[in-house]
Amino acid sequence: MRTIIYGDIHGCLDEFKALRVELDLKGEDREISVGDFLDRGPYSNEVLRYARENKIELVLGNHEHKYIRYKKHHDAFLQTGKKNPMTFNESKMSIFENISAEDMAYMEVAPMYLKIDSLTILHAGVTNKLDLNTATPKELEAVLRIRTLDENHKTLRLGQTTWNARFWSEVYDGNQGVIVYGHEAFSKVKIDKHSFGIDTGCVYGNKLTALVIHDTKEPMLNYDIVQVNAKMTYTQKK
Repeated sequence: MRTIIYGDIHGCLDEFKALRVELDLKGEDREISVGDFLDRGPYSNEVLRYARENKIELVLGNHEHKYIRYKKHHDAFLQTGKKNPMTFNESKMSIFENISAEDMAYMEVAPMYLKIDSLTILHAGVTNKLDLNTATPKELEAVLRIRTLDENHKTLRLGQTTWNARFWSEVYDGNQGVIVYGHEAFSKVKIDKHSFGIDTGCVYGNKLTALVIHDTKEPMLNYDIVQVNAKMTYTQKK
């Protein structure tokens, strides 16, 4: 059985379909996404629906998490009149208003991480001090956004930096298994000692990536990388 893990899709439906064709899927394959189906690309709602209908397992991304949070505040507003503290632009409101009840439920039950033998799948990253099995809900939310760490392995916010900041996967010691993640777009798959970064920026005009793991007990030794090119540049990377 192959474990197939997709990088960030961000509304790139055509490429997602093409990648699944390229993979020559078999009935026993297990398909999992590292999250971020939504925003930036042209077909957010369609990607979400397509993934659910094809029974692709979703590990929560920060973009899905944003829409789940917005819905909770929106529901509270409808019940109590309390103003929603979150604001969405026109594009996000259009996506939100077109998320079906089935698609929202699919996102709401998605885990923050998924462990399969020696393999751990999550959206962004970890620190060496974070134990996923015992982490609080607030601590788990960090795995949706972690990128760089300071010299004390403290998470730095997006745009924040120090002279000796390191990307988390470059100092990760493997204590949570081999991690497959997305969130940070690289020009090619980032392979470190205990991790694979598989967001290769399809929405920015690069590639959509699937990591194919043949043995979840030895994922660093038994894998293939399958990719398709983006049809176009949908948005510019900030």
